[in-house]
Amino acid sequence: MSKESIFKREGSKGRRLLDEVKQFSTLIGAQTKLVGRLESADDTIIDGSVEGQCVVDGVLIIGENGRWQGNIEAQNVIVSGEVQGDIVVHNKLELTKTARVSGRINSPTIAVAEGAVHDGEVHMSKEGDIVHFTDRRSGESS
Repeated sequence: MSKESIFKREGSKGRRLLDEVKQFSTLIGAQTKLVGRLESADDTIIDGSVEGQCVVDGVLIIGENGRWQGNIEAQNVIVSGEVQGDIVVHNKLELTKTARVSGRINSPTIAVAEGAVHDGEVHMSKEGDIVHFTDRRSGESS
């Protein structure tokens, strides 16, 4: 499954996490519900429903249809769906315009699109940065 089929993006410019991902190894599909702990060393897409915890040593993507209830720990995270729980990211967190997050966020770098909603605390290391952006590649505001 390609990133374009999940997010319908083309014309990569290399500045967003999704631009750096070549292939996804794990996909929780829209009709799938996972209950428990997810551990992965690969890039992972959640387009279904998860109740539990995770540790992902790669990029974790919560797609627009994805719903996560529980705590997340990953190297990089892109949220386009809904998360109810704490998110700990070691590199970069991106909240797209359709993201809905309820819980604490801890990441050195956070990118928040116009329209994203977060209810909770944000903790960042001193060298990190919050970036607000409008995604112009698709012709729409994010």
